[in-house]
Amino acid sequence: MWKNYDGNDHERDISKKGIEKTKNVAQKFLLKNEVIELCLYSSSKRTKKTLKIFNKIIQINKKREKKGLYHCSGAYIFNLIKKQNTKKSILIIGHEPSFSEFLDIIINSNVKINLSVLGEKIYTSSLIKIAIDVSTWANMNRKSNTLIYHICPDKYVGEMKKKSNQS
Repeated sequence: MWKNYDGNDHERDISKKGIEKTKNVAQKFLLKNEVIELCLYSSSKRTKKTLKIFNKIIQINKKREKKGLYHCSGAYIFNLIKKQNTKKSILIIGHEPSFSEFLDIIINSNVKINLSVLGEKIYTSSLIKIAIDVSTWANMNRKSNTLIYHICPDKYVGEMKKKSNQS
């Protein structure tokens, strides 16, 4: 159990270890020279602090709190992204198991996601990039999506290039 846990998960603070992991992932992401046009984040205290830490390293100009990201389903994340038609790159800060469920939805069901490729699981503070080949987010589906990379807090699990429409 966490030292900073008083029974209220939504208001649980980010741990010292979580702060360091977030800094580590943000530094690795910075090296990729990628732009984040929009960040959608959960209303929990620790995700707000995660965003603050990340934003000190990677400048994110547009940020939107989404209460629904706290304890949501993968389908919620899928539908939330489909509504974001004005931005090309979106960062979502939320919680597990929501992101694992989202990966199950967004990556074609004909392709078994090999969690060992993802570093065995999605660790706290991980960052996963998925290229979604659509002209607008509203057209997003389970086809032609590419899992590009997974940045783990303690290690980098390289470029993956696993096309979801390959078997």
